[in-house]
Amino acid sequence: MTLNQVRNHFADRLLAAVDQRGTPLIVGLDPRFDQLPAEIIREVVANDRDGVAAAFTEFSRGVVDVVAGLVGAVKPQAAFFERLGPPGMTALAHVINYARESGLLVILDGKRGDIGLTAEAYAEGWLGRDSAWGCDALTVNPWLGDDSLLPFVNQAEATGSGVFILVKTSNPGSATFQDIEGDGRRLYQHVAAWVQTEAQRTAGA
Repeated sequence: MTLNQVRNHFADRLLAAVDQRGTPLIVGLDPRFDQLPAEIIREVVANDRDGVAAAFTEFSRGVVDVVAGLVGAVKPQAAFFERLGPPGMTALAHVINYARESGLLVILDGKRGDIGLTAEAYAEGWLGRDSAWGCDALTVNPWLGDDSLLPFVNQAEATGSGVFILVKTSNPGSATFQDIEGDGRRLYQHVAAWVQTEAQRTAGA
């Protein structure tokens, strides 16, 4: 199965990319100013948001150039771009577009989560290649309940995009809420069961 044969369902496109590249590896794009190579930072200072945003773009594009033929997807972390304000969001848009033009799927790590019309707005803004941001998939926080997830699931179905829903996170404090027991299962296991049901219902080829 080639990427051209599975354009209408994110999971199919992702699996085709994994098969084509021979690895399930996804590369994160998490630019941090104090960790960028010296040749990229040059004369930029940390409080120069325009300069830092330009450095983030250069660095991320360089990573994309290296990995485009090796992996199927990249995962930009929205927070590192958002902290720069408008210049950072412009940089994020450039990085998303560049990754797509390089043949990579883009999973935006935004961990969005809200209810009602706000959830719908997040979903419509981020999900689908024809959306404002043009992402193939988005990470989503489930802790507001199933009605906060359905707008993302529905948008993903409508646009052939994907949703990665947090089930059990790796931070030490996750146990405070996620490990609470109820009805014989921990809370994260209830979330996992809901995700599994929706995954089966919306499965592609």
